[in-house]
Amino acid sequence: MSMNPVVFRRLLCAVFILAVLALLAARASAEGCPAEPVEEEGGTHRCYSAGKRGNVHLWTPAAYDAATAVTIVYVHGHNLGFENCANAHYLDCVWDAHGLASQFAVGGMNALFVAVEGPVNNRQRPKWTSLGDLHASLRRHGVKPPSKTAVIAHSAGIFTAMRFMGDARLAHLVPLDALYQDAPQRIARWFRASAGRRLTLVGADAVHARTLRLGRKLGCTDAGDPESSYPPPDRCAVAVDANLGHMDVVQGRQVIPQVLARMSAPKAARKRPRPAKKPRRE
Repeated sequence: MSMNPVVFRRLLCAVFILAVLALLAARASAEGCPAEPVEEEGGTHRCYSAGKRGNVHLWTPAAYDAATAVTIVYVHGHNLGFENCANAHYLDCVWDAHGLASQFAVGGMNALFVAVEGPVNNRQRPKWTSLGDLHASLRRHGVKPPSKTAVIAHSAGIFTAMRFMGDARLAHLVPLDALYQDAPQRIARWFRASAGRRLTLVGADAVHARTLRLGRKLGCTDAGDPESSYPPPDRCAVAVDANLGHMDVVQGRQVIPQVLARMSAPKAARKRPRPAKKPRRE
């Protein structure tokens, strides 16, 4: 039975349109998540798909030295619509919208930067439930992550970060305006459990009061303005600005570099001993 020529042409047209849309989608995916390493902000950016857990973005500086590097995991917050990014692969969009590679570069850390996808709304649960799973995923994709790990979590990204607290490799936690629900209590327990752990608390207009309160409770050093002050090298520091917008913490591109500066801050200089007094001449 022969097909009606009109129907056949319509079918061919539909197939052609679907093929074009698939090609465009593949190209957009490749651009948003480069499978092969590309130069970006003076360093190297690559990305891979972790299946249902979303894409994983990696960035290393040009002078990356694996022998002395650390792993820094970044987790974004909910999609509040400010960047006009779709929920699907939200991280791919905010990687550029928030200039994450640029912020990592300005921070000057010798680190493997790993950005992962987190929940984009209250209906979603964390996609990564253990730091061990993330490290294993990196190794499966040919990346050997340094064991010592820091986690920077903006807003709802803290719900992913809290899943990592049971791992001994987590050495430094940085909640960026993120002290929601029982996060203050859980962070306090994690911090007090080991003298080798470090904590940097940043509070903006969303939860600045809770951030300041936790900082005082833990005896953290006041680091001043989270956007401009050079953070002290103390074990725990708190920087709060009630006038700083919740999204400005990441969109303003000032806070994350300051946090990274604190991570690599030199130890406080020891006081020089006073020179011995010369004996008086009789």
